[in-house]
Amino acid sequence: KNSLAIALVASLLGICVIYFTAYITARSKRSFTNAALHLIAMVSLAIPGVVLGLCYVIFFEGSFLYGTIAILILVNTIHFFASPYLMAYNSLKKFNENLEDISACMGISKLRMLFDVYIPCTRATIIEMFSYLFVNCMVTISAVSFLANFRNMPLALLIPQFDSQSLIEATAFISVIILLVNGILKLAVYAVKRYAQTLR
Repeated sequence: KNSLAIALVASLLGICVIYFTAYITARSKRSFTNAALHLIAMVSLAIPGVVLGLCYVIFFEGSFLYGTIAILILVNTIHFFASPYLMAYNSLKKFNENLEDISACMGISKLRMLFDVYIPCTRATIIEMFSYLFVNCMVTISAVSFLANFRNMPLALLIPQFDSQSLIEATAFISVIILLVNGILKLAVYAVKRYAQTLR
């Protein structure tokens, strides 16, 4: 339950934050703020999960978030931010550079452009972003190892725990469960993408 809750919420929340960030950096006029935001979004790719986890322990220790599922969702969203951000950024960059100017001349708001043009046209990318975040949240160990406790422990953390106790069968069983969950998700993503293609 913990693993599914963390993976689902981190994926859904991550899509919203990541896609909006990519929209700002890809579809706004070049400025120092945009360049800085793009750089910050890319920096998470260079931070190892263990380092990120330790930083969260130091920063959030004693706060209301520490020891909850919310902090695991937050650390996973930040840890896997860069790759789905690049997916969205590259998809949004493919649109004509003058599209915002044209829409402004026609009196179409940026919000309407986002929901009526960009999101429908990049639907496949959004689905892939969800898939990437979900799978990685299910299997990650490094980023959450210092933040999890008995109440909020995700399933993946049981693998090193059982392995250290030489419980090979239990380790294999947990691995197979994670594999099956991710396999089911991939099949669901494939079905959704096929259905999305029929709507065009």
